[in-house]
Amino acid sequence: MNHLAHVVLAGSQEGLRLGAFLGDHVRGRRALSALPPDWAAGVMLHRRIDTLSDSHPAVRALLARFHPPWRRYAGVIVDVLFDYMLSRHWDRFGPAPLGQLSAELDDLLARHAADLPARLVRFSRWARARRLWMRYGDKAMLDEIFYRLAQRHGRPGPLADGIEVLSAREREIESTFLKCFPDLVRQAGEERLRLQSRWSSM
Repeated sequence: MNHLAHVVLAGSQEGLRLGAFLGDHVRGRRALSALPPDWAAGVMLHRRIDTLSDSHPAVRALLARFHPPWRRYAGVIVDVLFDYMLSRHWDRFGPAPLGQLSAELDDLLARHAADLPARLVRFSRWARARRLWMRYGDKAMLDEIFYRLAQRHGRPGPLADGIEVLSAREREIESTFLKCFPDLVRQAGEERLRLQSRWSSM
């Protein structure tokens, strides 16, 4: 899952949302234990959601249909394109109007910038400047995202051209998303309750 999906699946609690953003930035038990309990719960939820998504039969079947040179990057590309699909199906899955959620996320990340990793702060400022949360349904924005991912990846490959996958497989990806995401919504809700009961007793 990518940023928008992780935030939606994290629910409305601010600590879980921050943990959703931190999931790719926190490494090791010591770093996790240094976080506030609700942030740490959000990181654990992020990781659990990634596991559930990667193991979902519909997602596994989709990724298996990618051929070289795309196969190596298929998981990353599909994660981004699922945010595109989530944006397209926002009326069904969005927890609030997208403009409202966008403002909430920008405010949340700005308020906690002093306590966040530098790379996440840089990303949050870029996201705010580019109106990222509002633009996941914009193919020009997707093209920019894939270009940035390719730069960060650093090795030659087709990642910068990830938008081509949407052009070639849009219906297939949409069908997979609609099979997978309702299951993730249910499973993430169950996981949030379990994690909240753990951190509230700490």
